[in-house]
Amino acid sequence: MITMLDYFCEQVSCPEIPTICAKLGNLKKRITLGDYTTPKKEFDECQCLFDAIQQRAITSKNEPLANAQFVYKSYFQVFCTLSTYLGLLETRKYRSSWTILQDCLDGIKFTGKFLDIDGRKELPDLYKLLEDYESLYPYTLFASSEYIISKSHCSICGKSMQIPSCPHIRGNLYYGEIATEVIDEIQEFQAVCLVSHPEDKRCVIELSDDNRSEEDKFAKLVKFLDLHLPPLQRFSVQSILETREREDITKVGRNQPCSCGSGIKFKKCCGQHLYYQHEKNIITPKSIVRLI
Repeated sequence: MITMLDYFCEQVSCPEIPTICAKLGNLKKRITLGDYTTPKKEFDECQCLFDAIQQRAITSKNEPLANAQFVYKSYFQVFCTLSTYLGLLETRKYRSSWTILQDCLDGIKFTGKFLDIDGRKELPDLYKLLEDYESLYPYTLFASSEYIISKSHCSICGKSMQIPSCPHIRGNLYYGEIATEVIDEIQEFQAVCLVSHPEDKRCVIELSDDNRSEEDKFAKLVKFLDLHLPPLQRFSVQSILETREREDITKVGRNQPCSCGSGIKFKKCCGQHLYYQHEKNIITPKSIVRLI
């Protein structure tokens, strides 16, 4: 069975398509070689080519081609986002890399829903790799909003998607355009919930008085990057809690005066803080994701 991505590449009657495929191939090669500069360079060079294909498809009433160029464009953009993300990791931009990581995960999910399971190329493996990276971040709690929409319209026909006269189904493609519900008016914000597994993980919850450095906040990610593993290599992380003894406290007998000079017994002073829990992370390298 021919997939939508393969269908697009095989439309040799469109002179723009070989150029687009070659440009994406060049971007993938640059990513594989660790070159994350100008991540949208190739895509920007192809934007007018995508537009030309869509217009030709609309004129000739070739909806499959119009939809295929949309999906291929989305597929192309995944690698632009991936390159941006890996570039942020390379320059140690930990906080800003989180949002781009979510963009990349969402881009893969969005593109994948238009493709059969066997036609998603490297996207499933790439998604698993990014989930591996996601496990290195400290975020566990997120904000999710609930609200009542009072007015919206279809992005294609402009009518309300709630009435029968709108023929478009939310999320479907129509001549290279996706039908979305555009919110015009929100009647009421009902609540902001704290959740651990929201659909959108961009709104993270952080303590306002957390004055740690960025390296301390993202310690697990920092230590992982210090290993200098290939960026496209999958891995697993096993976390183990160890009890360790603080090196900055001089240990004396439990009932002796504390070594800090407080005059209080050691067991009731610094002895209470002698041990702490340390998280030890064991990284196991796995296979490398090959960009097709």
